[in-house]
Amino acid sequence: MVLTGTKVPLPAERLAHRVFESHAAGHPERLALTCGAERLTYGELNGRANRVAHYLASIGITRGSVVGVCVDRSGDLVATVLGVLKAGAAYVPLDPSYPPERLRLMVSQLPQMDVVVAGGDTLALVAGAAGTVVDIGDPALGLADLPATDPDVRIDPEDLCYVVFTSGSTGTPKATAVRHEGWYNLLNWLTLEYGLDHESGNLLVSSFGFDISQRSLMTPLFTGAPLHLLPSRSFDVSLAYRLIGELGVRTLHCAPSTLYLLVERETAQGTEVLTGLRYVFIGGEPMSATRVARWATREGNRCLLLHQYGVAECTDVASSHRMVDYGSYAEGPMPAGPPVYNTEIHILDEDLREVPDGEVGEICVSGISVGAGYLNAGPEAAARFVTVRRDGADVRLYRTGDQGYTTPSGELVVVGRLDHQVKIRGMRIDLGDVEHAVRRHQDVRDVVVVPAGSGQDTRLVALVIPSGDRFDERALRRDLLGTLPRNMVPQQFTALDSFPLNPNGKVDRKALASRLQSGPSPAGSGAR
Repeated sequence: MVLTGTKVPLPAERLAHRVFESHAAGHPERLALTCGAERLTYGELNGRANRVAHYLASIGITRGSVVGVCVDRSGDLVATVLGVLKAGAAYVPLDPSYPPERLRLMVSQLPQMDVVVAGGDTLALVAGAAGTVVDIGDPALGLADLPATDPDVRIDPEDLCYVVFTSGSTGTPKATAVRHEGWYNLLNWLTLEYGLDHESGNLLVSSFGFDISQRSLMTPLFTGAPLHLLPSRSFDVSLAYRLIGELGVRTLHCAPSTLYLLVERETAQGTEVLTGLRYVFIGGEPMSATRVARWATREGNRCLLLHQYGVAECTDVASSHRMVDYGSYAEGPMPAGPPVYNTEIHILDEDLREVPDGEVGEICVSGISVGAGYLNAGPEAAARFVTVRRDGADVRLYRTGDQGYTTPSGELVVVGRLDHQVKIRGMRIDLGDVEHAVRRHQDVRDVVVVPAGSGQDTRLVALVIPSGDRFDERALRRDLLGTLPRNMVPQQFTALDSFPLNPNGKVDRKALASRLQSGPSPAGSGAR
């Protein structure tokens, strides 16, 4: 089965930063960026970015270069990103909030990184980089004396615009390269599909290193709207919630776990700040509709939630579903929608043949969204990008490793990962299937299921956030036995108040697994 997104013609110059430049030229006085007390107009931000671009060019950065960016949230961060793009290079987000060991591992994966731009407070974090490390705040660079005019650099839409790291299922970071034309297509789709404009201000709430943050950073600048940054390295739910109201934020791009925290804050305070949002674009991990349904369906709530599916290797978003039918989400997996513009989603078997409509297969993506591939990756990772013959033409696919099927209405449904399976007493079990069944239970707000033990002693452990004050493990297990085969029912349940999050705002499954290894409390015995 193949789902085909709307074919939308794109201009010859498919460069997102050039659209930003057009806004700066046409409306230089408009607010472009805020971060704490810092305020920059489009004219000011463009001028600062141009000086960065001219400086980078003076030290040899040119088309095809790779530049790391390890700068705290500020005008300097955004000006550096734009400056790298204007110089014709691709930027690599190196988030200062990441553990030092993680940053060192990321830097070691990219020996071709010519320069790393850092700040005074982040220089030590990237000291091991192979290229030159530059302090963007150092007056000795002479940025103030450089031209504020747009540099004249020839850039091809197929050139790289950014490189993000994704660990996938291996835990080893892989450098995923994205092209200008794919990024432009995504931003153009967001703008046209949802009517975003200069009033669609956005708050960047996710980690700078997260793939979702790249569109969160650029979408408002693409539409002529203000970009708002949290003036802190880590996500602060209280600060974010307050700024959404004070700044009139209209859009968010975030993982479900981040949205849950914001909704819980609104519910606890009895206020209606989030209802002023126009859109929340959600991706990165499975969505639990029950955790937001009461808020989302509240009278007067104008905010539309978009449940999106995608991978960093395919420019972050491949499909999008408008969440409007909350009653149906409790009965089955939530749809992830039809494909974005100029993108096709294929459901294939292990031999890359299309499966019949409605059957489960591997989700593969083709079209302009497919990125350039991995930098410095081994053969196994590179093999995820394949070329197949379809209707007499070669088609480049990315094999996501996710499983899904299509609905009669033409939407994608994601059901789990090929590598998210374990064997229990000889039977292969998809953890996503178990999580979905547990999450449907009325006493469960959310759940993560992880394997514990090894070999014949492998068992399933469900880490549950209950929907109420009481958690009856026996009743939950009894009800699950009525819907799941016995070997798919978790052997252990542990109640938690919340799940730990990683810097990207997603559930930190490694931290949960470590908690199990250290001996979690049994359900109902104070784990909450």
